[in-house]
Formats: sequence, structure tokens, C-alpha cells
Amino acid sequence: MKHRYIITLLAAGLITLAGCSKKENLDVSNLFPENNQAPTALDNWITDNYTKPYNIEIKYKWDPFAVSTDKTLVPVKENIVIPVMDLIRKTWIDPYVKEAGLPFFLKYCPKQFVLVGSAKFNSNGTITLGEAEGGKTIQLLRLNDFNQKDEAFVKFMLHTIHHEFAHIMHQTIFYPREFKALTPSGYTGTWNNTSLQEALDLGFITPYARSKADEDFVEMASTMLTEGKDGFEKIVNKSTTATGKDMLRQKAEIVRTYFQKSWKIDFDSLQLKTATAIAEAIR
Repeated sequence: MKHRYIITLLAAGLITLAGCSKKENLDVSNLFPENNQAPTALDNWITDNYTKPYNIEIKYKWDPFAVSTDKTLVPVKENIVIPVMDLIRKTWIDPYVKEAGLPFFLKYCPKQFVLVGSAKFNSNGTITLGEAEGGKTIQLLRLNDFNQKDEAFVKFMLHTIHHEFAHIMHQTIFYPREFKALTPSGYTGTWNNTSLQEALDLGFITPYARSKADEDFVEMASTMLTEGKDGFEKIVNKSTTATGKDMLRQKAEIVRTYFQKSWKIDFDSLQLKTATAIAEAIR
């Protein structure tokens, strides 16, 4: 099953990123890598930092079979790869390993990252910024806009990873049924017509959370982790309805309980480790 992490162009309040254009400068230097070429310094870095310790493959060289063929996409710039993956290691892998342990991470982490320079622009006015295939591969897009000091961009990229990793977790051990019962009438196939404010007022942490309960659950977990306790509370307080605030807090409590009971992970501690790592990385 493929999961897509997408945002609406209409709901600008979700997160605004620079360079939102379908026109991309196609850098062909990384388009057709030579077969059997000797490992580069970049390849060796990936081996030492991802392949050996975590058994994770990083695909950055252009592979037409690893990406959609119905969209115009460009390769990731090679000088972006190490900064991106080093930040991901420090802000996603390290907090999980410290809190949940290396055996947990090795067992459930995705085994492949596919890096793409541009985003996918969809006909319904949304942008695809990440995809996950069968719980094994995460595709990160729009990486050529990466700037480690751009807090919004960094958090959005990490949000995508936490979103997809939370899918892997709930597909292994399902989250409590009462989560689906909190806002059942709010799920809609036209979620992309929802503004962030409308979503919050209805008890959804993002417009995309309205697409279905599974997405709602992982959007909650990923937002709570990337924004930290205080940041998450600020978002909740933007809801102008008592019902919206109450639903968001009830959903957050179910997320915390799920991590503890199903995975023996102290969510508050993981949340603090993650938020601290992000703050240190972007300063």
C-alpha cells in the first residue's frame, strides 16, 4: 500500500515554503549515473552513516523506476544529500534510538529513502512532498529547496518522515478504536478545500487529517513530535471552538497512550528529545 504525504496549495496556513512552482531547472549531471562506477565520497558517507548502522539504503542517483513517470521531477543535487540525511539522522533516528532502543528502530524503520529534488504537483491543487511504499520505502521530494536554517522547511520534511513512520507503526499494531469515533463526520474526500483554521475548529490538526482516520492519527503523532509540547499546544489554541480544542486534546492523549501501551515508548520523552534535536539543528 502506498501512502502519500500531500499538502493543499489553497490552505496556505498549513506551512508556506518558498519556490512553489512547476517550473524546475533540470540539472542532468545526476540523471544517468554510470554503471559499476567506484563509490564516491558521498557513497562512502551513506554507507558509514546509514547502510552499516541501520541497514537503510539511500537512493539519490536518478532512477526512473523509483519515481512516478507521469510527473515532471528533477534529481536531488548531490551537495544537498549529506546535509539532509545528517539532519534526519540527528532529529529522527537518534531520538527514536535513544528512547525506544536500537532493536526497535532496526526492526520497524523503512529500509530505503528515495531523494528527489522537486515536488509533485497534482491536478487537484495539492503538492506531494513524500510517499511511502509498503512500509519499506520513504520518498522525500522538493529537497533542492532544503535550507537547514529554514525552520518551516526542516519541520515539514521531518513531519513527512514522522507521518510515514507512524503509518508503519499503526499498520503493525492498530491504534485504539475510540480515535475513529471522536470526529467521524469530519472525514472527507475533499479535505483539500479545507483551510487550516477550519480544520482546527473541527478538531483536526491539519486539513490532510480530514482525509481519513489513519491520516488523522499519523498527522497528530507527526505534528506533536515535530512541534514539541509547547508548539503543539499553541496550534491547539488557534482553534476558535471549544469542541475543536477538546477533540484535539483527546486525540493527543490517545496518541500518547498508544505509544506507551503498544510500544512501551514514553511519548512525552520522545517528543522532548525530538523537539530538542530539531532546535539544536536549526540554530
